[in-house]
Amino acid sequence: MSNSTLTLPPELCDHVLDQLQDDKPTLRNCALAARAWLPRAQHHIFHSVYLDWSNCYAFSRLLASNPALASHVATLEIEGAFGIFSMDRLHGATLDAWLRAVPPWLPPRLTSLTKLELALLTIDGDLVRRFFSSLSGVTHLTLWACALTTFDVFAEMFLSFSKLTRLTIAFTQEWETNPHPLPAPVPSAERPRLETVELTSSCDNFKVLKWLVAEDLHHSVHTLTCTRVPWAGLCTLGEVLDAFSPTLRNLRIGLGDSMTATNLPRGTGWTCPTFTPLSVLDTLTLEIHTARLSAVPYTLYLLAQLSAPSLRTLAFAVKCGEFDTAFLIPWPRIAEVAARFVPASLESLRVTVRERERAGPPLVRVDTRQGTVSPAGQVDVAEMERSVREAFEGQGMGRLVSFERAARR
Repeated sequence: MSNSTLTLPPELCDHVLDQLQDDKPTLRNCALAARAWLPRAQHHIFHSVYLDWSNCYAFSRLLASNPALASHVATLEIEGAFGIFSMDRLHGATLDAWLRAVPPWLPPRLTSLTKLELALLTIDGDLVRRFFSSLSGVTHLTLWACALTTFDVFAEMFLSFSKLTRLTIAFTQEWETNPHPLPAPVPSAERPRLETVELTSSCDNFKVLKWLVAEDLHHSVHTLTCTRVPWAGLCTLGEVLDAFSPTLRNLRIGLGDSMTATNLPRGTGWTCPTFTPLSVLDTLTLEIHTARLSAVPYTLYLLAQLSAPSLRTLAFAVKCGEFDTAFLIPWPRIAEVAARFVPASLESLRVTVRERERAGPPLVRVDTRQGTVSPAGQVDVAEMERSVREAFEGQGMGRLVSFERAARR
């Protein structure tokens, strides 16, 4: 009897390691367990890289000693820090110094990088030219709570990503107006062909969209998300949708309350906006936030004014805050307005409810008259579902309704 060991085919080993792609601790153990497992394990370990002040210099040293690892990086997330605390400023300065001293050989080695996520960074033109503009393969750019010194900086960064198809901007600090006119683009340079735009803070929504339209960079956009839109900005929203309407198939809108209405010049009144028919729109999602119920009448107005003859899916994304105000959502009125889409091609009506994760001890409601104590601040999702179904069934739309409770976050 021979002392032979069973060797698994490499394809089967790779398949096993693929199932662990989101479990980096286990992948590290696998990389150390067998030499044959190392390449596949490294591919998944370095597929997504997160950098902050604590590991940025170690990342540079690692790629300097093993350049082949850079080719595995497909997603790069860089998170800085700026705030009122001394350690925040120190950590932010550490990362900023690394970004401005990145070896020139590093960016070109990130040949597989397609997704770039930047958070809590202060970005100026020098940083764009030194580092970000060299990442030519980026197709998805996310800016989260970044501070851009001028809008020119955003424009320069955007135009440097010729393969960009998806742009996400969230809570970006107010950028200054352009101190100088933007330079004319080089005619021979390849320009991005955006397909998806997601804007989730009121200061970004229209400045970015208007610039995209002015630069003729909007003609391929089929998915548009604008949340926290001030209700006073509905007129501007109508103008933007007019430009995007020929290609727009998916639209998500969330309106803010009157406290965010900073677009109105002092001494002027609100003008009823008009909307161009969205002839190819397939899916419309409207956000309803229980902490901003004062914006619901404007959401109803938007729903009543939008014309979408090809609409197949109408969705309502309900976000619940820490206190139970969800019972105040006027579902009968919403169903009444939504019924105008039934004679068209509407096939589905979705309501998704997402609760906010609560911190601290649970709240209680004390009823002194009844002498009872009950949990407070909790959304009665079952009661909301009954209200939703009754409201839409009253408009003959019950068969279209699907109700879903999303996971808390």
